[in-house]
Amino acid sequence: MKAKEIGFCIFLFLCGSLAFAFNNEILVKIYPVLVNAGMLCIFSATLFRKPNLIFRLATFADKRILLSADAFSVESYCKKVTIAWCLFFIVNGSIAMWTVLLADEKIWSLYNGLISYICMGILFVVEYGVRKMKQSTLQSYIPFSKLRADSRPENAVVAFSGNGIASENKTWKDLKTDVSKLRTAIEKESFDSWILNADDSYYFIVALFALFQSQKKILLTANCKPEFIREIQKSNIGFLNDSGAENALQIPQVLEKFSAEKSWETFDIQTVKASIFTSGTTGAPKEIAKTGMQFENEAEALAKRFAKNFANRNIYSTVNHHHIYGLAFSIFLPISAGLPIRRMRFEFPEEIAQIEKEPAVIVASPAFLKRLAVSKTPLHFKTKPFWLSAGGVLPDDVASQVLTLSGNGVQEIYGCTEAGAIATRDIREEILWTPIPPNQISLAENGCLKIQSSYTDAEGFLTGDLGKIENDGKFTLCGRADSIVKIEEKRISLPEVENRLRETKLVRDVRVVPMTGKRQFLAAAIVLNEAGLSQFQNLSKKEINEYFRAHLSGFLENTVLPKKWRYLEELPQDVMGKIKVRDIQRLFEIPENFNFKILRYHLEENAFTVKCVIPETSDYYNGHFPEFKLLPAVVQIDLVLRFFRGFLKRNSHLDRMLRIKFMHPIFPNVPFLIEEKFSEETGKLAFRMLLEGEKVCASGTLVLKKEL
Repeated sequence: MKAKEIGFCIFLFLCGSLAFAFNNEILVKIYPVLVNAGMLCIFSATLFRKPNLIFRLATFADKRILLSADAFSVESYCKKVTIAWCLFFIVNGSIAMWTVLLADEKIWSLYNGLISYICMGILFVVEYGVRKMKQSTLQSYIPFSKLRADSRPENAVVAFSGNGIASENKTWKDLKTDVSKLRTAIEKESFDSWILNADDSYYFIVALFALFQSQKKILLTANCKPEFIREIQKSNIGFLNDSGAENALQIPQVLEKFSAEKSWETFDIQTVKASIFTSGTTGAPKEIAKTGMQFENEAEALAKRFAKNFANRNIYSTVNHHHIYGLAFSIFLPISAGLPIRRMRFEFPEEIAQIEKEPAVIVASPAFLKRLAVSKTPLHFKTKPFWLSAGGVLPDDVASQVLTLSGNGVQEIYGCTEAGAIATRDIREEILWTPIPPNQISLAENGCLKIQSSYTDAEGFLTGDLGKIENDGKFTLCGRADSIVKIEEKRISLPEVENRLRETKLVRDVRVVPMTGKRQFLAAAIVLNEAGLSQFQNLSKKEINEYFRAHLSGFLENTVLPKKWRYLEELPQDVMGKIKVRDIQRLFEIPENFNFKILRYHLEENAFTVKCVIPETSDYYNGHFPEFKLLPAVVQIDLVLRFFRGFLKRNSHLDRMLRIKFMHPIFPNVPFLIEEKFSEETGKLAFRMLLEGEKVCASGTLVLKKEL
């Protein structure tokens, strides 16, 4: 009990004591007035110092409300109830004062001893009935391991196929039935662990609960390429998939074939085990062990932090739910909070316009938001969407553009697979990161952030991120520990160089990477913004380089300035929006050539896509149709091999060519795409050349000699 409540009780006690001691009739009669005045002060004060009193009482009785996606709605309702009681105390106190000053003792006794209590009871009964009706419509937060068969209404929407729950839906009843079917199939097998890869969120959820209830270990991977799966899969490991992957039990087929024989069960979250596989820094599978309790604790922490923002909304995602960010925000949190989830993630920014009428939480990545910002298509949402972004730093101008286009800013999440969601910020309001409770942030001896929470290992997790912690617990990220390099025996922070380049206000995105030649040097890959494109449109690359070098020379010594520069349309990113140093370095390992210009590229394991353009001044056109310039076929094959050796780091030589077709000419100054995919087993390199718009210019297969 707070001091003001204690003070009020003491005041009433003194008033009663004085009335008894002095036998004063007025002091006795005015006592009900003082009670109403005191209660009015207590209730009304909480309207201005949140949370309101009724909400405090409600959450004291049922703490699950705080985790509910409807917590904001409950608080809003409780505020109305608090106001109603304030009005009651005003009216009741006023009438009580009238009976003191103008009425006789019989009327005073009748009203203050009976009628006021009857009115109070009527108000309480009416409010109780309204509250129960309100509760029946609320979504309750239930930890996913505690979900029972009767935890949700049978027709509650779990997932939907279109752009809102008015489209084709999967209900709680469907989920229970399908989990039973898949459990039946799983338990007929002898596997102790199962690899799970399902693009459809609904099938993914069905498989999660089937594996949880069967007490099988879950191995999550976003990469289902045969080579990657073979490195993970052992004799005691099964494979669940929904898109036709090799040697996998296909979830849709199981749901058609099997009947529901198993009853829905809760499960012991303490015994649930899982692993998330990433490609690591080398491309080889990296296993990160997790426990079911870590997943559940993280979902609970996120529910406490974001319940207000998620209330009464549909969940849409642009990220892969096999990664920790998508898994937490678009699977575990929504299923525990009872929020509908779109089955398939958005691939293109243009799709966002389809949900303008829907109340939406959009789980996005910086890469997706950058493409959305570039499109500049206004979004006319009926209810402002709640944007989330994680996986990489979101540039200020992109965050501002998303706000302009959609009417709402972006909530950034800082985290990692090992530690989950660590902190959050809205860069429009504050550059500092605020830890998400129960995360405790400290600095290790090497200056890196150490994370301790209920969803990390007991000893915590030491990140590779340098940081600075303020007195209030908020912190600033100061780059990676491995982002400090030595150039000419001088220590240089790569993020510092990048930030200096951003200060020109001409750069949308930039990465500076260390390179090794005769000696180590820096190289900068830059994406210009509109102002930069406008300012440099008539300048040569050398002149642009000199502009940025001149700017940096005001802060850095000439010996450490970047020696190589490349200007792209977009930096290479993975599905989570992360830009990997080795991908940038591979660009600079391809010798710069005035005959072609690389505009953007995307690398995967044994595959890549490059967008490039051949200027009309290129030597490639010499001697070939001088009056009507076409890119010769031999040059096209040379480019395929040149990029293959540069991006995939192969030294293979051409053995023979199969099914080569040249279907459309490639003209000067016209950008085109080169797609390449290499098979380790066969030594074959399949390629296509396309104009934007998917018009194929050339395709075929090159058989390469095995490397010695």
